[in-house]
Amino acid sequence: MDEDYVARCAALALLLEVSASPKPGNVDRHHDFADTKYEHFLASAVAAYPVFRTAAADGVRWAQERRKCRVGKLIRAAVEESMRWQSGGNTHFGSFMLLIPLAAAAGASSDASSLKARSEEIMQRTTVEDAIELYKAFPRARVKVRSVGWLDVLDPRSQDEIRRRELTLYDVLKISAGYDAISRELTGGFKLTFKYAEIIKEKTIQAGLNAAIVRAYLEMLSAEPDTFVAMKFGEAAATGVSKRARLLLAAGCSDEELQRFDEELLRARINPGATADITAAAIFVALLSGLRV
Repeated sequence: MDEDYVARCAALALLLEVSASPKPGNVDRHHDFADTKYEHFLASAVAAYPVFRTAAADGVRWAQERRKCRVGKLIRAAVEESMRWQSGGNTHFGSFMLLIPLAAAAGASSDASSLKARSEEIMQRTTVEDAIELYKAFPRARVKVRSVGWLDVLDPRSQDEIRRRELTLYDVLKISAGYDAISRELTGGFKLTFKYAEIIKEKTIQAGLNAAIVRAYLEMLSAEPDTFVAMKFGEAAATGVSKRARLLLAAGCSDEELQRFDEELLRARINPGATADITAAAIFVALLSGLRV
């Protein structure tokens, strides 16, 4: 696919995700967090455009010449561009982790039919340097992460250990896939991303794009306890949020009940960030597959 087309789809996906409302617990066009605001997400999405374009161009070269895609380096570059253009801190780290390899896969694909297979192969062919570059991106983005005993991103010795053991980015993410939804997507074939891309396309025809994005977000949240919530508030809180989303959907998901759920999460400062990141990736895949606003 054309690099500019891929980059436009990626930036638009981020813009549409943050603008969809209400997505319970997260920043949208109707409300901000104390430090991170709607406009910070808009600036971040636009700032990352040239990085998405480079990722797609890498994918073209990968398909033609089997050169390596610089997945880790480009995730770090997207983070750095985001931080240059806005002062709200971490807006899109998880989304960048998903969108960069997907953009490379799109560049390597003639159409959307081969996108999933290409994205899986690109992740499986990541390198030790990709892993190191991702670790370097964490402090730049000021990402909140759980502390782990081995290969902790907060421990500078982890990068030496990655080199010593010759662990690729795929290897490292397999380790964290048990407790992190983004890692699970990246090593599990982007299962939720492609599933909810289809849901967004279907629901857009039925109810319009905003309603489709919100619905996909809620359905994912109801089925998959958010790992970002689990990291910050514990597994019980994440499970409770998922149960609340299931009950809301079962009851018909009225606008009033949806708004009440949003307000509850905002008061508790519970933001299902991993669900939002995967939703952005799903919108990207839907756009690449022909979805139009």
